[in-house]
Amino acid sequence: MARRQTATASSLSATAFEAAMAPFRLAPGARIAVAVSGGADSMALVRLLAAWAGTRAIDVHALTVDHRLRDTALLEAAQVGAWLGAMGIAHSILRWDEGPDERARNRSPQNAARTARYRLMTDWCASHACSHLFVAHHADDQVETFLLRLARGSGVDGLAAMAPATLRGGIVMARPLLAFPKDALEQVCRDLGQPWLEDPSNANTASGRVRFRQARDMLAREGLTRERILATVAHLQRARAALDHAVAGLLDHAEWDEFGAVRLPAAALLSVPEEIGLRALARLLSAASGEEFGPRFETLERLYRRTAVGPWRDATLHGVQVSRDGADLVIMREAAQVGADQTLASNGSLVWDGRFKLTLTTQTPLSFTVSACTAVRDTSESARSELSRIPARYRAVVPALSDAHGLAAIPHTGYMRADVAACQGLSLAVTCLSSSRNPDAKL
Repeated sequence: MARRQTATASSLSATAFEAAMAPFRLAPGARIAVAVSGGADSMALVRLLAAWAGTRAIDVHALTVDHRLRDTALLEAAQVGAWLGAMGIAHSILRWDEGPDERARNRSPQNAARTARYRLMTDWCASHACSHLFVAHHADDQVETFLLRLARGSGVDGLAAMAPATLRGGIVMARPLLAFPKDALEQVCRDLGQPWLEDPSNANTASGRVRFRQARDMLAREGLTRERILATVAHLQRARAALDHAVAGLLDHAEWDEFGAVRLPAAALLSVPEEIGLRALARLLSAASGEEFGPRFETLERLYRRTAVGPWRDATLHGVQVSRDGADLVIMREAAQVGADQTLASNGSLVWDGRFKLTLTTQTPLSFTVSACTAVRDTSESARSELSRIPARYRAVVPALSDAHGLAAIPHTGYMRADVAACQGLSLAVTCLSSSRNPDAKL
């Protein structure tokens, strides 16, 4: 239901928002997306972002996910589109097809919906050449994240809560509003005469986040005010930054190959404090697997112990294989965990298996299935010959393109079938994301 209220807080000024945007260093001509659910937070963000971008020749596209968890979800998404359309802000609705099934089997499907929303939006960004996805997380969200993670016994990383920018699926997740409280964002909407939607799940006490929100007054009376918690988060973020700096120094010893596998001298891993070694190992496992989050600590610690004191056993965990090659640890994607096939069409881009970004440019309408090399259904002698150019251990974990005629291209070898290569203006680029970032790296 749309909502307007009377003024209760100072609005967020254009000057303050401009300062919050400065760290993202967006150049004129950049293309960015913004997640808009229709709540006051996201409506304030898209209005502020559109005004800011309009003076800088930056293209803004709003995304709303029809999560299908409520019968009114599509109507709400359409309402957001109508509001934004009236202001000339481009908008797309992305549909989560699994939403009704998730709602039927899960009393609290919000976590699954959150993961799906980000996947849908980052996939859209990858295919539309958008470098950043802006989200409306604010100061009160930061406080709730801290309290939730404190209740779970999190360490420095968890208690440092949300970073202003992280990488997810090769897209920068940008959070310019972390210093601003929710009531300031509601005031932005009031000042602009902008209605917003209220999400009924915000009152669902089955969610720990909602319960902490309702306990905020009691916590503040005990000294746990928003300002004090945010100050604690800032201290912990500085500590996390120092640890990340030390980890980066260790990862200078890691060597990635073009197929997304990495090797690290075991001696280098064991030459630093255990905390740094564990963090570096977790980052390599996440990057090599293309996973958004790190491995479970128990499995990570067992792997570290086997490296430090033995006995060594090759392992599969967190979607990767870990083996020893002389003095080196070798980490590469586990074939059985490679993601589903995807479709790559002309002038499109996608991230395959969370590890490789493929971009196809051509003036000819084309469509290919992107799958592991070993999944290509082409038994011709020429296809077998081309596929054999990929080292055997990598064939199940690197991509190939195919169509109704069989093998069409192998990005890692530069191979293109003759009829494909003859298409006007054709270019196929592949980037290994694993070697350039941790999937949830802080920027």
